[in-house]
Amino acid sequence: MSGVLAVATGGEKRRAALLIDGRLYEYRESSGTGGISAGEIYLGKVSRVMKNLGASFVRLPGQTDGFLPFDETPGGQPLPGDSLPVQVKKPPLDHKAAYLTGKIVLRGSCFSLLCREEVSRISSRVKDGEKRKALYRLADALRPAGLGLLMGEAALATDRELLRAEITALAERWQRLSQAASSAVAPALIEGAEDTVAALLRALPEPPERIVCDRPELLADFGLPVTQARDPMQLYEVDHKLRRGLMRRQSLKSGATLVIDRCEALWAIDVNTAANIAGRDREKTLLDTNLEAAREIARLMRLRRMSGMILIDFIDLGSNAEREQVAQALREALAQDPVRCSVHGFTSLGLMQLTRKKEEAPLTGESLLPCPLCHGRGTISLEENEDEA
Repeated sequence: MSGVLAVATGGEKRRAALLIDGRLYEYRESSGTGGISAGEIYLGKVSRVMKNLGASFVRLPGQTDGFLPFDETPGGQPLPGDSLPVQVKKPPLDHKAAYLTGKIVLRGSCFSLLCREEVSRISSRVKDGEKRKALYRLADALRPAGLGLLMGEAALATDRELLRAEITALAERWQRLSQAASSAVAPALIEGAEDTVAALLRALPEPPERIVCDRPELLADFGLPVTQARDPMQLYEVDHKLRRGLMRRQSLKSGATLVIDRCEALWAIDVNTAANIAGRDREKTLLDTNLEAAREIARLMRLRRMSGMILIDFIDLGSNAEREQVAQALREALAQDPVRCSVHGFTSLGLMQLTRKKEEAPLTGESLLPCPLCHGRGTISLEENEDEA
């Protein structure tokens, strides 16, 4: 991957931006101001058991309750007042409680240690049958007693002794966490969220070529070349690219545009030719515009952390073969997204439907505030406007 990870450690928050060929693909920041974050491990206390929902509400620090389904609870249904270790699977989103699991997972470089399950599993991204068989054999050979492993395809190309050493280190870490939980008084934080840079690098299918950081001495050793720069965010115009990436209307190089709207239940994206009317072959122009839009939409979905149901209104095409070309271009562009995406194809109305797994809040929620005049509605009452005038 021809990419660079820009990291700024100064100020109150650590910022990390992934750029590929000069374009912004991911942006993360950590402020250290508290709150519930994905990956954190707590000793929680069951506050309510809701049998009709098949779940419990678990009290976390700060008088916050998280949602814990029975099928995410080793041992089944807990009782009110029980103390149990839980991990944040999804942070609080859209006024919903944090989604918790008792099946705690510690992430490795190309595998995950399943701390409360004694099983061998293979990533759903691995489709090849022979590779899956090889990974099952590898997992069975390396899995520590009483624990489980979820293996990714990259494990096949990793030295077995390095894998064994990393698995042993994670198993020892889990033992320390278990001891900390046994001596803590619920509700209590047992382990905080993973470092912003480490989490971003771990999730990438391929590492960037280098890291550019203002203070390399504050970074852990990630096994990548590190270059020092006084202000990496300014060097790569990250703030400017971030503002542009969050705009409702996006311009493509061809002159076409995208319009992105977030609705209550889904994201809607409209593709327009706009100024892209060059050339005499109209059908080829429309196909090329849709292919360009598919690649850009994949980048913006990743950058903006869009999730759930996404509908795309591509420009109408003349044949099923052309529509399949657009769908395949979208699949290929999404293949590098660390978050699982599924392209479901075109509906009978010609809308492309896809889903992206919901793992965190949209970037717009972190970087943009609702307008104080319209309160996020996107409109202002005519009467209110006349009164102010």
